[in-house]
Amino acid sequence: MEINKVEKVLEKLPMQKLRERFAQCYGHTPTTRNRAHLVKKILWAIQRDLLGDISEATRRKALIIADDRDVKGRFPNLQRLNAEETKKPTLTLGYQPEGPVLLPGTLLHRKYRGENIRVLILKNGFEWNGEFYKSLSATARAITGTRWNGKLFFGLKKGAKQ
Repeated sequence: MEINKVEKVLEKLPMQKLRERFAQCYGHTPTTRNRAHLVKKILWAIQRDLLGDISEATRRKALIIADDRDVKGRFPNLQRLNAEETKKPTLTLGYQPEGPVLLPGTLLHRKYRGENIRVLILKNGFEWNGEFYKSLSATARAITGTRWNGKLFFGLKKGAKQ
């Protein structure tokens, strides 16, 4: 059967059937409920079964590359709490954005293509050239005509290239 036809059949299956098919292919139930991801993983397993898996040399090379990367540092080790610890009162912290806090009334300056850009931070947005923008990124997009991270564009975040 052609892989495109299989894909169309899989996309029409209910989630429960997709999850069962995934379990057949991989030997465990999936943790995701993302339909597109499940379909792609099932299609890959079907392709693997029909055409064969990657060679052992390729597998070793991939493991070497993965081992060189600092993947382990990206994900913290989460420890399960025992029953005693779950009874202790907890403190919930609100979201705290990275970098400087943008206070209303602040004027941001940036020289862009020979022009001095000045953006005023308002309580509910940003003002540039008499126009109101909901986000700093929207303001940077209006200035440049391309998508920008607003904090990067104005040098408020590391990695900014000016």
